[in-house]
Amino acid sequence: MKLFERLPDSVMVGRKKVRLDLDFRNVLRLMETLSRDDLMPDARDWLAAKCVCKRPVPGTLAAVRKLLFPEPPQNNGKRVTSFEQDADLIRAAFRQVYGINLWKDKLHWFEFTELLHGIPEGNRYAETIGIRVREMPTPTKYNAKEREWLARAKASVALKRTDKEIEEDY
Repeated sequence: MKLFERLPDSVMVGRKKVRLDLDFRNVLRLMETLSRDDLMPDARDWLAAKCVCKRPVPGTLAAVRKLLFPEPPQNNGKRVTSFEQDADLIRAAFRQVYGINLWKDKLHWFEFTELLHGIPEGNRYAETIGIRVREMPTPTKYNAKEREWLARAKASVALKRTDKEIEEDY
């Protein structure tokens, strides 16, 4: 997105302009709704669209997905953060770094993700992500303590696997 552009607040579905409320909470609800397996696909998609739009029309969800998630994540299929499991760390980081209270303040999804990706080292969230993504060094006769420390650190901040991830292993 270019610096001079406004944050999007609608999508075009055919010839109809559909207004959106892309507050980060609404987008997180949309993502959670899309991950539900207990709903029929059409009902799930309609409920997901309702998270960001008062009056969705057919095609709204596809347009919203294209706007919000234009390309798949580039992390080799490995999750490094969870909006659910890391919620406390994310809220604390936003308060510490930006002075933003995520309990109260309204943020557009694009603004939220830009700020999230811009969190600098020096707070618990950034340290946690750093530990999760850090590669385990190849064992040598000199790095046993470092490898032991890193293994313990990775275990202490590891994300709990979702039911879907466990199911995919079988």
